[in-house]
Amino acid sequence: MNRETQNLLLLLIGGAVLWTTLDGGYLRYVKPGLFPFLLISGAGFVLLGIIAIVRDIRRARPLDDHRHGTGRAQWLLLAPAAALLLIGPPALGAAAVTTSAPMPVAANQPQQHPFPPLPEDPAPTLTMYDLVERAVLDSSHSLDGREVRISGFVIAPGDSTIELARVLITCCVADARYLYVHLDGIHDRIADNTWLEVRGIVDPGSAGRDPSRIPTLKVTDYHEIPAPAGTYELPH
Repeated sequence: MNRETQNLLLLLIGGAVLWTTLDGGYLRYVKPGLFPFLLISGAGFVLLGIIAIVRDIRRARPLDDHRHGTGRAQWLLLAPAAALLLIGPPALGAAAVTTSAPMPVAANQPQQHPFPPLPEDPAPTLTMYDLVERAVLDSSHSLDGREVRISGFVIAPGDSTIELARVLITCCVADARYLYVHLDGIHDRIADNTWLEVRGIVDPGSAGRDPSRIPTLKVTDYHEIPAPAGTYELPH
């Protein structure tokens, strides 16, 4: 690879990282807490590329004076960085269900224990992780008889079955797992990846009766919502 390609590659990689970070697209790949690290690394790549170009200009050396490694094939190395600038892949959704494992909420906490009481709101909003964790592990049964609100995207594996899902990540999409809640009471056909806010009551003991420990939410109300800017949930 000649110096011209090296320098351009540094600028493209740095520019792609900065662009994805500043426009919020990085949330499709990693958790929000990595924002400052991405910003610093992207700026570092751009700075290195600029320094290399300035150094070559000061030395008055043609950028392609390294005869080894020249050719059109080396320019293909720029394609991934250019593609990231031009084409941002969407966040994980229903289409990736078959490639990701469900999240075993109780894998590291097999024993039930009491959870803090829910807020006094008539229908408090919970993350799906919190709802599933309470349904599986809460010995105080804080969900029993309480209406709650959750949001997620629809997965409809069958004509009479609707599930609401969220993607949970610890660091990035490489460790992504899916969280599910069965929805009971929605009879309309809803397309996959439709985002809903759902209000309902968890069927007591439904998670224990399900082989995958997925709770069932008896729906009292629901409506379609836009996909949030950050579609992934984080464990707490």
